[in-house]
Amino acid sequence: MTSEPGGFVPVDTGLVLQTLVEAIFARVEELSDHQVPAAVAAVLDTPDQAVAGGNARELDLGLRRAGYLGRVVEAELFEPARRTADWAPDALRRQFASAGSWPEAIAETCGEIARTEPQGKPSPDDELAMSWRVPGPGGHVRHFLARRTIEEHLRELEGPVVGSPAELKRPWLYGFFVRVCEEALPEEATLGLEG
Repeated sequence: MTSEPGGFVPVDTGLVLQTLVEAIFARVEELSDHQVPAAVAAVLDTPDQAVAGGNARELDLGLRRAGYLGRVVEAELFEPARRTADWAPDALRRQFASAGSWPEAIAETCGEIARTEPQGKPSPDDELAMSWRVPGPGGHVRHFLARRTIEEHLRELEGPVVGSPAELKRPWLYGFFVRVCEEALPEEATLGLEG
């Protein structure tokens, strides 16, 4: 390989992205048998936050859990991903004021984000692309990780998908943002996600 001026080697960004997505996906799969804390599981399982239509509950919950673990793995792998999303504490406090409990505040915040995030590859300039507003590898990596996860879940699915498979990104995002919000809880709300 010939290096470019400045001593850098040219790289295929598509290959880098694919390699990164596969590495994160593999680690999420390794963690998939581990239990999440009971309070977090309750928020992930919130039935009134159906974000992907009428698909099997098991599929929806599996994608939520994978999204949650995706954020856990980001924090393991990338130092910037260990920082709290700057918008999250205020969003949670506002939602808590109307919801009255931290689990409800998280569920409402994450449900709204999951329903409004673009289904396609998000642009960093899109105000609705909250996946770009979380420290870490960025919205494109998260988009392709969600797609990779959905592909795997669909392989295991018995029966057809209800609606568009693109809609299945929403439960993955819901789980991802549950972890983002868990990281951003104020000190008084850290124990068991209780208000």
